[in-house]
Amino acid sequence: MKRKFLKLAFIGLCLANLNTFAQVNSTLELDLETALRIAHDNNPTIKIAELEIQRVDYSRKEAIGNLLPNLNAGGQYTDNVMKQVMFLSESFAALMGGQKYMEVGYKNSFVGSISSQLPLVNFSLWQTIKNKQNDIDMVIEKSRASKIEMTKQVKDAYYTVLLTKSSLKVLQQSHTNALETLKNIENSYKQGVVSEYDYIRAQVNVNNLNPALINAKNGVELSMMNLIMILSLPAEQIIEIKEDLENFNDNINIISEIGKRSMIETNSDLKILDYNIIGLKNQLKLINTQHLPMLSATGSYIYQTQAEDFKFKDYTWIGSASVGLQLSVPIFSGMTKVNQAKQVELSIKSLEIQREYAKDGINLQVKSATNTMKAAKEQLVVNKDAIKQAERGYDIAKVRYQVGSGTILELNDSELSLTQSKLNYQQSLFNFLSAQANLEKVMGSEK
Repeated sequence: MKRKFLKLAFIGLCLANLNTFAQVNSTLELDLETALRIAHDNNPTIKIAELEIQRVDYSRKEAIGNLLPNLNAGGQYTDNVMKQVMFLSESFAALMGGQKYMEVGYKNSFVGSISSQLPLVNFSLWQTIKNKQNDIDMVIEKSRASKIEMTKQVKDAYYTVLLTKSSLKVLQQSHTNALETLKNIENSYKQGVVSEYDYIRAQVNVNNLNPALINAKNGVELSMMNLIMILSLPAEQIIEIKEDLENFNDNINIISEIGKRSMIETNSDLKILDYNIIGLKNQLKLINTQHLPMLSATGSYIYQTQAEDFKFKDYTWIGSASVGLQLSVPIFSGMTKVNQAKQVELSIKSLEIQREYAKDGINLQVKSATNTMKAAKEQLVVNKDAIKQAERGYDIAKVRYQVGSGTILELNDSELSLTQSKLNYQQSLFNFLSAQANLEKVMGSEK
């Protein structure tokens, strides 16, 4: 029975490890939307920001709790080693046989108390509660900024993968064409139709493509590893990209000037600066409330007894209670509050100046990204026509060489032009998408 149990345990452990291995090494199909969802779910920065939101919310609830009455209970035992005394007047002392003082109380004293306080008028407390809402808004905006930054990183990494894969595809097609040309020329050379020079040039053309092909494969692998790292996936995870750069060709749009002016106010950096300014203004209000009086309701109940021994059942317990109002009026604090207010006012002016500079910088980023998108869009049109012309030129050069009216140099040059035009088209599309992602980040888009 023991052997059977050990065998079953071993088999179960092996199956569990195999299941884990299969999960890690199973292929994960990705498109841009899935990649963004995974990044937002796995990113530790976003998780920390969400925890910070909860922390600030508890801080607001703590401030609200100060509006409720507080209740405190206490107990005290005192051993009056030397009892307190009460001095007597001369006339009363004469009646007491010349005794000028008398001891008061008993050796053992027991006191139990319950006290409560409720703020009725407390401007500082009310302002503190109002200020907490701005703190929550600030943390939420910082969390949104983390998502925006993560979205930008994912898009950059994802588009880089698409570019490297497209470039590899173009180079592989070029390599295939070169091999086909080499094979045809080799057959013609063996038949004595073409010269040895053409055969050598065809071999050199194939060999010249090999380093670019190797670099392109390495680029795809590195870009995949970078995307896996950004998505916080296991390093062994196998991913398969379901999209190509051409899938985003139909989504090319240029944001209008009106759209830019209206959307720039959603920029996360500007909004954080706005919340900082609001926070300082709230802090200034809080400082000013400290010049105002505070009124609280108080209440207490005391239950006490005294005795010379510890016979608790014979004790006489006396209770007393009181209620009242407590008023605190600040009169003079050495100008500390006034100087604090001056410091905050200067900080507000400093932040307002920073915001103006930041706004100018963001406008410049928007302009730069928009210009890049416009230039890339124009290049896309030109490069698309260039591909058609290069394909036509390659076909013509190929036919010319086959009929003997063209040279190997013409054929190689047309093949190189076709490859370069395709690579230029992919690069232009990548430049547009990269600039668009940067513009979306500036605009404060989380998608």
